Amino acid sequence: MFDERGDCKAAELYLKAIEEGDCVADAYCNLGIIESQKRNTTRAFDCFTTSLKHNPRHSEAHYNLGNLYFDVNDFCLAQIHYEIAAEVDPAFANVYFNLALVQAINHDLAAAISALSKYQELVSEDEARNADELLHNLKKSLAAAKDSRCGPG
Repeated sequence: MFDERGDCKAAELYLKAIEEGDCVADAYCNLGIIESQKRNTTRAFDCFTTSLKHNPRHSEAHYNLGNLYFDVNDFCLAQIHYEIAAEVDPAFANVYFNLALVQAINHDLAAAISALSKYQELVSEDEARNADELLHNLKKSLAAAKDSRCGPG
């Protein structure tokens, strides 16, 4: 509750939970989010990777690591962490949206379309409509790429 209100006491309580061995992976992941919001990228990386030491299948830690790698323009590592998060928690809608973005950046338009379509299956109709334009543009780009490969040479 402290974290949701932006109360700085949240970090103290996460550290206390870690000391007591209570939901350690979750606490480190949440600390990582707090550090990321403060723009303490190195500390955020440390928190997320420590979360994964305690639970290698912690989907939110993988997702947040993906976000950090995305922010520092390491799109290959971002994609790997998004893919792991999706594998661990196939119902985690936001991971598919971010995965689609990074796949598009990495020029894998077919995979991006697939990930964005999965995102649309998992979210409300309103949220799905918000992704329609991006999906349309990805499909158009993929078609144009295919046409340029098949055109006169």
